[in-house]
Amino acid sequence: MDARSALETAARHADRGGPVPFVWSGAQWTTPGGEWRDWPLIRRGMGEWLRDLANGLGSAESNASRRTELRYAMEAARDGMDSAESDEEMEFHIATLGRLRRDLEAIPPALVLDDPAVVHRIRDVASEVESASDARATQLLSLASQFDAFRAPLNDPASWVKRLGAAPYGVHVRTSAVWDAFATAEPVLARSLGTVTGKRALFAAMDKRFGARRKLSGFEGWRGVALSDAS
Repeated sequence: MDARSALETAARHADRGGPVPFVWSGAQWTTPGGEWRDWPLIRRGMGEWLRDLANGLGSAESNASRRTELRYAMEAARDGMDSAESDEEMEFHIATLGRLRRDLEAIPPALVLDDPAVVHRIRDVASEVESASDARATQLLSLASQFDAFRAPLNDPASWVKRLGAAPYGVHVRTSAVWDAFATAEPVLARSLGTVTGKRALFAAMDKRFGARRKLSGFEGWRGVALSDAS
């Protein structure tokens, strides 16, 4: 349960870290662009990312006290402006207030964790992913793959098809154009499924949404399909 809660928190706050180095395609871990890497490199990359995220979450949490200090200092600067007895003293407090405001704005937004101890658990998971047995690392990354932050954008051609826009029924899009658009937009899935399996799955999803393919003007395709939203 500790590992699951740690990975769930990491997934929920993934936007506070750098780009996730590897994603689960439904068949294997790859780079976000769909490139294959050796297992040790995947373990090291994911472990480092989790540790960096934990450090960032810990810093964001500790920034609360710094934020409070700056607000008190800004109040003192405002009080100083009200009681200033010379232009020089007023300019000093104005400059101080401006500097403090800039420092406050530079602090990341406040972060509230349900359980602050989860940051330590994320670090523990990072260490295990990097240095535990292959079986344990595989188990942890399998847990991670259940959360959207660690998955390729789409893992089912039908999900891609749902994003397509509708076109006038007279528009007829050939099958090769649909596959090219799909393979461009979803390289991870296109590669993991393979050409034959991927086309079959995609075309079946297209048939379900847009009706059976028909031959028109010498090529096979569907009516009423808009590919502009495919990417």
